[in-house]
Amino acid sequence: MADNWIIPCNIKHFDVITHFEHTSIAVWKNSFSIRKDDVVYIYIGAPYSEILYKCHVVSDAVDDITLKENPYAIPQKESHNFYSKKLKYIQIQMDIRYPRGTFTLDKLREHGLGQVQIQARTDRKLQIFIDEINDSALPAPITSTHKGGDTDAD
Repeated sequence: MADNWIIPCNIKHFDVITHFEHTSIAVWKNSFSIRKDDVVYIYIGAPYSEILYKCHVVSDAVDDITLKENPYAIPQKESHNFYSKKLKYIQIQMDIRYPRGTFTLDKLREHGLGQVQIQARTDRKLQIFIDEINDSALPAPITSTHKGGDTDAD
């Protein structure tokens, strides 16, 4: 069964918004155990402070060639996170771009989100909230139309 994850993105280091305007595929550092077919929600930090993208993992084994084609994915400074010592990468496909204001930090916190500093699984309460919004009166999401382009994030 697929897990659901929230992954933070600092647009000062990687402008995922501009990236997803050109392609729907991204390479991302995998600090934990995110696997193929898992769902990834990308939380964009300040000044946005909200989830803007729903993606799914298309590969949890990014080869060196793909990584070299996507240098933005390689951290420029060493991480002090114990779990990040073994650098692994995932390739994600953007499925939905949410309208601004759909999943703001305040709304997410009301439904159980703590701090968004590291990749983390969504807890049950938060995932129920996300699923309810996805299944309800949410305006038709902007779905990815691009199929190629290896580029990405972290």
